[in-house]
Amino acid sequence: MDKQSRIDHAVETAKAAQIRDDICARSVLVGLSEILDDMPEEMITASLSLAGGTGGASGSCGAYCCGLLAVGLKYNAPLADERANPAVKQAGAAKFSEYRERFTQEMGTILCPELHKKVFGRSYRLCDPKEHEEFLSMPGHNVKCAEVVGVAARLAAEMLLAGED
Repeated sequence: MDKQSRIDHAVETAKAAQIRDDICARSVLVGLSEILDDMPEEMITASLSLAGGTGGASGSCGAYCCGLLAVGLKYNAPLADERANPAVKQAGAAKFSEYRERFTQEMGTILCPELHKKVFGRSYRLCDPKEHEEFLSMPGHNVKCAEVVGVAARLAAEMLLAGED
């Protein structure tokens, strides 16, 4: 499979996971695990905590956060290397800054409530049980969220496969 086909496969897998499971954060990692052989299952499991704007707190988009995790998995130096030479963390920092800038350029924000405004026309406070239920009961919300998941997965996949032909 060529590079673009691998990216497309990761994106489609991520979007399908979002539509099926309705967990934006985890869906990104499910998709990216298709192209990252060393994606720890525990990382995918733990990513549920980042859904709904990081822990349902309406903060940074969970899909965005999980794209960052995958980029960090590839580009961040192991902790022992960083402790031995603190300068090595700059390479990882440059990559997560690049990912943030690319996501912001495409989506306009990294914040879940602002993405809600863009996608749904209003924001939802997912830590408020009434608003959370309203959000979950909105027809097609999982499909619309899948578009954001797709962007997060695509940008991360492009970075993860950079240099491959």
